[in-house]
Amino acid sequence: MRRIVSILVFLLFLASGVAPAFATAANASFSVAGGDVYVWVLISAGLVLFMQIGFLLLEAGLVRSKNSINVAQKNLLDLLLSIVAFAAVGFMFAFGRDSGYGFGHEERFAFLRDLTPSEHAFFAFQVMFCGTAATIVSGAAAERLRLAVYGMVSLLIAAFIYPIFTHWAWGNALHPSDSAFLANLGFIDFAGSTVVHSTGAWISLAACIVLGPRIGRFRPDGTPQRIQGHSAVLATAGAMIIFVGWIGFNGGSTIEATPAIAAIIANTVLAAGCGGTAGYVYGMWKDDGVTRPEMPICGLIGGLVAVTAGCHILDGLGAMTLGVVGGLIAIVGNDIVARCRVDDAVGAIGCHGFAGIAGTLGLALLAPADTLVDGDRLTQFGIQAAGAGVNFLWTFPIAYGFFKLADRLEPIRVSAAEEERGLNQSEHGASLGTGGLETALSAYISGRIDLDHRLPVETGDEAERVTRLFNAFLDEIENSEMARRDNETLRRTTQEAERLTAIGDAAFEGLAVVVDGRVVDMNAAFARLVDEPAAKLRETPIANLVDGGNTATLAELLGGDETRAYEIVLKRSCGGLIPVEARSRA
Repeated sequence: MRRIVSILVFLLFLASGVAPAFATAANASFSVAGGDVYVWVLISAGLVLFMQIGFLLLEAGLVRSKNSINVAQKNLLDLLLSIVAFAAVGFMFAFGRDSGYGFGHEERFAFLRDLTPSEHAFFAFQVMFCGTAATIVSGAAAERLRLAVYGMVSLLIAAFIYPIFTHWAWGNALHPSDSAFLANLGFIDFAGSTVVHSTGAWISLAACIVLGPRIGRFRPDGTPQRIQGHSAVLATAGAMIIFVGWIGFNGGSTIEATPAIAAIIANTVLAAGCGGTAGYVYGMWKDDGVTRPEMPICGLIGGLVAVTAGCHILDGLGAMTLGVVGGLIAIVGNDIVARCRVDDAVGAIGCHGFAGIAGTLGLALLAPADTLVDGDRLTQFGIQAAGAGVNFLWTFPIAYGFFKLADRLEPIRVSAAEEERGLNQSEHGASLGTGGLETALSAYISGRIDLDHRLPVETGDEAERVTRLFNAFLDEIENSEMARRDNETLRRTTQEAERLTAIGDAAFEGLAVVVDGRVVDMNAAFARLVDEPAAKLRETPIANLVDGGNTATLAELLGGDETRAYEIVLKRSCGGLIPVEARSRA
């Protein structure tokens, strides 16, 4: 993986058309906006960056706690790598002067070597859009995609996939461009319903197909089984932050401060409100009065994505309509994806892909006719459909091919054991969440764990108390098991002793166990021979039971072999003597 990353970084420099020495080109004379009005773009860039925090919280809350650290790290990593790759070559491919090969190529844009202040502002805004497209993938492929592979796909998105399509749709933003064919056709995607959101969604779809579903996501018959995220509060907070950031996402796309910003932001707010409300109502209807937290969240995001393409030309009613349609299509789209046995951990494909198409196509039906190509809704609808189709045909095959090739070289999915344990632990050495506890319980239930095994207690971990309780439970089980084993051993020992006694008593010969010259046990026949009760005979010196004239013979008997027979005389309690034949065995 490290070699592949190194090759990708080298390709970034190679694609720029220059060595990474950052030679200075002639100063550009083009200015995105005159004076200081580009400050609004910089403020908007900050708001869009704020959205990254929202996506981080949203995705971390919608996955299980044992994977939350990993998702957060992926959100950070895709932003960082996107900045690097987009600055190196992506910005040049997207907005450089027409190269004649379907993308931009302007050497001073490579590594931002010689930009005007307004162009720097424009880059700062656009790189946040690029980061947004990349971060969509982290949520969809969460809980199973390796971090290194995710870093590689983030580079691919920011350096190649996203910039090329961006050039086709927005490539004339800085300079006229013949290769910006969608823009020249009249394709309308003001702030990126298709350019940003659908791009991220179709890459997510490719990732989810190649990765396969998470363990337990589908029942044996193929029906989906809900895997609930660990914190609806985090997810909801993330959605609210995304909502705030979206004001800059749409409002900043004017590139300069103009009165049009007011209507754009108002339409954005209207669509979000209607989309979230539609998600809430639909959830109530679908689940018999119980609203799952992700329903209004999904509706909110779907409404925002849908209105983004035409927020600058829609009126209030049109924005509200697209908000409702986008919210509902996002939810229904995710249901369709799940029925196809594609596991999208956070519903990104429905929210960003399906809702993005709905918004891209819907503006042709809802925007005022005089804002459309030739004032013809049907013509505009065809252009919009063509743009959405080209977006899918460009992004999905490349992403699918990348994931398939990477998977052939080295599995892009973590092992089943790592997935069960959680990516926090397997990829970051952290134990936040219940992953370790789940693994230990599974091992205990299947009989693969020793009773003396204990889980390490991490102070401050949300599972700390549960871990302590589990260890205490194992203590109790171990103590109970030890007591049971002791009782079982005692029972068996008693049974064996009883069996031996029964065997001894069944013999006609007298049998006695002698230790250190004393009788410690005997059978009934021996007690009858000496005419003494067994209880009295115990601990009696054997010499006291033998006639005094047999002392030497007794010593030889006790120290002799097991085959020779000796003749000795036993003393009975009545004073009588009885001759016997005796043998001994150690």
